[in-house]
Amino acid sequence: MKKSGKEGIAIKEQDVLTGLYNMQAARKKIVELLDGEKVERGLLFYIDLDDFQEINDTYGYPAGDELLQTIGGLLLKAAHKEDVAARIGGDEFLLFLGNVPGGRAAYSQAMQLYGTCMAAGRESPVSVSMGIACYPEDGRFYEELAARADEALYASKHLGKQCFLFYEDLSKL
Repeated sequence: MKKSGKEGIAIKEQDVLTGLYNMQAARKKIVELLDGEKVERGLLFYIDLDDFQEINDTYGYPAGDELLQTIGGLLLKAAHKEDVAARIGGDEFLLFLGNVPGGRAAYSQAMQLYGTCMAAGRESPVSVSMGIACYPEDGRFYEELAARADEALYASKHLGKQCFLFYEDLSKL
């Protein structure tokens, strides 16, 4: 199988625009990490660029592609060797960070990632919404974590976008 230049990702596992894993490859890698018990605690981020179509409409598709590539690069920098960064849809991304302590460390990690993504839009106004699920508290299997991160993302969009929510925070809304 032919490999790309980025982290040895096989081409059929790679998003062509960003060089990140695609959805299927990300799911497979995360399942392997969880099933192999290589992770004690972790965070699954679902990240969505708010009103991305406006970027394309206002600045053009090349600017939109550049922004997607910038976000992809930022996620790669945030990921360590056993972590997984992926583009899972048009303007949606996934980041799984393994072995992140809970509590304040998880919140600190979320704040740092959120700030980094927000800063990516220096050339064009962009904001992000994020939903976060914690492993193992919010689920012990990928499907559970993904559903809960997606639910938290949906809630952050519903609250007006440009924010992040942990799944556990939904019970407080």
